[in-house]
Amino acid sequence: MPIARDHIMSEPGVGSCPDCASTELRTVVDQPPWCGRCEWNLDVAASSAVGRLGRSLERLDRRAGFRADRRLAHMATQLGASHSWLTPAFLLLVLVSFALVLLPLGALAAAVWLLVDGVGPLILPLLLAAVAYALRPRLGSVRQVVKGAYRLTPQRQAALHRLVERVGDSVGAPKPDLIVLNDEWNAAAAVVGVRRTRVLLLGVPLLVGLSPQEMVALIGHELGHFRWADSRRRLLTQPARTFFGMLATATRPPHGDAHDRDVAGIYALFYTLWQLVGGAVSWLLFAVHLAMNTLDAREGRRAEVRADAMAASAAGSTAALSMIDVLALSPLLSPLVTAHPTPGVAMDVWRRAIATTRAEQAVRLPMLRQLTIREYASLLASHPAPGRRHQVISGMPHRDASVVVTPDEAANLDAELRPFVEALRKQLAQAYDL
Repeated sequence: MPIARDHIMSEPGVGSCPDCASTELRTVVDQPPWCGRCEWNLDVAASSAVGRLGRSLERLDRRAGFRADRRLAHMATQLGASHSWLTPAFLLLVLVSFALVLLPLGALAAAVWLLVDGVGPLILPLLLAAVAYALRPRLGSVRQVVKGAYRLTPQRQAALHRLVERVGDSVGAPKPDLIVLNDEWNAAAAVVGVRRTRVLLLGVPLLVGLSPQEMVALIGHELGHFRWADSRRRLLTQPARTFFGMLATATRPPHGDAHDRDVAGIYALFYTLWQLVGGAVSWLLFAVHLAMNTLDAREGRRAEVRADAMAASAAGSTAALSMIDVLALSPLLSPLVTAHPTPGVAMDVWRRAIATTRAEQAVRLPMLRQLTIREYASLLASHPAPGRRHQVISGMPHRDASVVVTPDEAANLDAELRPFVEALRKQLAQAYDL
C-alpha cells in the first residue's frame, strides 16, 4: 500500500546517519527514518504482511530488491543503459524455455504418431494433444490488447502519428503497427499475435498530465522497447516464466482434510497421501516458478532502464527526468482525473489540478523519489522505482532533445486528444451519477 505523501517530512536534529554522519534524516509517519544523502535505512519499512514468517520474507525481499536495484542503477550509469543484454540470467531462462518447448512438441508428435499408426486406445493421443495444447506458447492477440481501447488512425489522428514516427526515427525504433488509447494512468508497448503486430498503448489520463516534451519522453520510452526487441526476449523466456506455475496449480491438492471432504476408509488414506505428496510437489514447483520469475523481473528492470535512455535521447534529459517525476507523483496525480459534470472542460480542469499539485510538491520531490525506492524494492518488481530511474538518467551525460514539439503541434495534439478525454469524462460522470 503506498505511503501517504502528505505525511513525508524532513527531521533535522533527531539524530545522525551512522554511515555518513548526516544530521538530517527523512521520515514518514509510522515508518523508519532514512538518510537522504547515502540512503541508510531506506531498505527498511514497516511490514504489512501477516504473521512472523510473512514479515520476515517481506523484509528479506525488500532488502534484496533494494540492493539489486542499486547495483542496476550503478551499472547503468557506469557502463551505459544500453550495454549488452545477453546476461547469464537471460541465457538460463532461454535455455530452460527451449527445453520446455520440446515437451508440447514431443507430445504433439507422439499424438500424431499414435493416431497414424492406430497404436493403443484413442484416448491416449487425445490426452497427448490436450497436453500439447495446454503447454503451447501464448502469443497474445491484437483483440485482447485493444479490448476496451480506441484504435487511432493516421487520417484522424495525424499529429500523434507524425509525432510517434518522429520519435521512432530519433531512437532507431520500428514504427508501431497500431496506436491505441485507453483510460488507464499508464502506457505500454507490446508485440502480439502470429504476425507479431507492434502495438503502442497510451493512457488518456497520463497524456493529460504530461507536457508536450514529457509526452515525447513517454513515447520514446515505449518505442525503446521496440528498439531493443524486449517483446521478443519475453517471448523467448515465456515457457520458463509460466510452465512451472501452471504445473504447480495443476498438482495442488484441494483444501480440507478427509473428514471435511466426507472421505473414509482406504479412500481417506489415499486422499491424505495425495495431499501430502501433491502439496509438497506443488510447493516445489511453485518455488521454481518463483525463481524463474525473479530472474525475469531483473531482466525486465534492465529493459526499463534501457527504454529510459531512449526517452532521454528523444525528448532530452530534462523532459525525461520530469516525466519520471510524474510517475513518482502518480499516487497524488492520478486521483485528480476524476468525474466532472460539465462537458468540454475536463481536460483544462484536470491539467490545472495536476499542474497545481506538481508545483506544490516540487520542494518535496527529492524525498518522494527516495520514498518510491523504499516502496518499489522487491526482487519481483517488473519496473525499477521512479527514484532509481531518476538516478540513472541524472548520472548520464546531459542530452538535448532530438524531437521538439512546437506550440502549433501541441495544439494539434490537444485537439486530437480532446474527444477521448470527453469520452473518459462521460464514463466517470456516469459511474458517479453526475
